[in-house]
Amino acid sequence: MNATIFVFMVYVIFLCSPLPAGAEDGSVPDKNVATNKTVRSAADAECVLPTTTAAKNEFGWEFDPYYSNLSFTIPLTDAPIPEVTGKNEFAIYRQLFKNVLVPRFILLEAAVFPMPLLGVGAKKYTPEIYRAFNVGTSDLNLLEAITAGFQEPYAFSLFIGDMVSFVKPGEEKVCSNKGYMGYLFSYSNQHIKRNVLIPDHNLESEWKLKGDRVFANEKLSWSFRVGAKTHENPDISNTVYLGFRRSDLDFNSAFLSFLDNSSIDFRWDFSIKDGRPLRQEYTIGKKFPISKWRVAMRLDVGFIWEDPATYSGRLHDTDHQAIMAVIRPNIEF
Repeated sequence: MNATIFVFMVYVIFLCSPLPAGAEDGSVPDKNVATNKTVRSAADAECVLPTTTAAKNEFGWEFDPYYSNLSFTIPLTDAPIPEVTGKNEFAIYRQLFKNVLVPRFILLEAAVFPMPLLGVGAKKYTPEIYRAFNVGTSDLNLLEAITAGFQEPYAFSLFIGDMVSFVKPGEEKVCSNKGYMGYLFSYSNQHIKRNVLIPDHNLESEWKLKGDRVFANEKLSWSFRVGAKTHENPDISNTVYLGFRRSDLDFNSAFLSFLDNSSIDFRWDFSIKDGRPLRQEYTIGKKFPISKWRVAMRLDVGFIWEDPATYSGRLHDTDHQAIMAVIRPNIEF
C-alpha cells in the first residue's frame, strides 16, 4: 500500500505542477530557465481578469443520471467572482490557495444520485428483475455494477471557500464554469451497501479543490480532496479518505484518440481507528465525441475493493465479496 500511495502522490504532483512555457499547446519549452520564469510569471499575472460588478447570489443546477444537484452561491464580501481566461489553470489554483484561509463564498447544495436510487429500488421492489441481471453463476450483477460507487442516495452540502469563474473570449459565460477551493461539509441520513438502504446519519468533512471548464468545443474537470467520514450507525466504520478525479472532452480531437477524451477517478478510504485500508475505488473512462450532435458517448469501467472490516455487527457478511465491478455508461453534453 505504501508503494501505491507513493505512485499516486507522484502522479498528482506531476499533474498539478505548473506547466513549462509553451507546453500547454504542445510546443517545446525554451531551455533558458530565466526566460521560462519570466514568461510563466507574465502568464500568471494575466490569468485573472477582475470584474467590475459586485458579487451576487447565484442559483445553479446540474442534471446527470449519476449526479444531479441544485446549488445556491452566497458571497461573503462585495468583491465579485474573479473571471479567468487562458489555459494555465494551475496558476489559478495557486491564487485560490492563497485565499483559502479567508473564505469569500458560501455554496449550498442539494444533490441526488438517480442511478444508485434505481439500483436500490430495483433490488427492493423487483427482486426477480434484479436477479435477472446476474451473469451466470458468478457474483457479478450488471445492475449492481451500473449503479455502484455511491454510498448515499442523496446529500446536503455546505461549501466555504474561494472560487473563480472560467470565461473564454467570444463565448457566453456558463454558470457551472467555476473553480473552487475550500472546505466542504456533507450530510445524509441513509447509507447504501450493495443497493440496500441502511439508516445512518453520516457527515463528511473535507478540503477540496475542484474545477469545471465548459466551452463550446471542450470540457475539462478535475477534483482533488482529502477528508473524513463519520457514521452514527456503529456497524459502519468511520474513515479518512483521499480522492482524485480528472476528465476531459474535446470535440476537435480524433474520435478514437487514445489519451484525449478520457477520465480517471480513484478514492482510498482508511479506518480512523487503526489506519487500515477499508475501501479502494478505481475507474477509468473513455469518451467518443459526436461533433455533429455536440454530445459524447461515455463508458467508465473499474472496480471497488472492500475489506470485511468495513462493516461489523448486523451488517457484517459471512460470505463477504471483496471485489465489486463498476460499469457506467452515460451521455455527456
